[in-house]
Amino acid sequence: MSIPEGIKRVGPPQAVQKLRENFYLVQIQLSEPPSADWKRLFYDTQQAPPPDFPTRSVEMSGVTLRFRSEGNLVQPRTAWIDKWIERANQKEAAMGGRRAPAAPRRDVPGAAGTF
Repeated sequence: MSIPEGIKRVGPPQAVQKLRENFYLVQIQLSEPPSADWKRLFYDTQQAPPPDFPTRSVEMSGVTLRFRSEGNLVQPRTAWIDKWIERANQKEAAMGGRRAPAAPRRDVPGAAGTF
């Protein structure tokens, strides 16, 4: 079985701001900007995330993921994020790949508002 390509983490996590003693804003770069579907899969399809680090505590903006963490928890939290990225990639591949249109088609005359 081949591994889906998908989005990857690029480089190590970086502390971009010290919020207080031993507590940082950390960012991770992705290989490409995620689609809306991928973001939904990242946030919603994870199995048993740790209660002190839910997926929604990770902010996404373009190719950057940001989260807040104590210094000693950056590596374990990065490992969780790597698992979530892998799972989102797997789920997206199972849905048929990354190149689906981001918005519904609107080129059908008279079809606005119909299902």
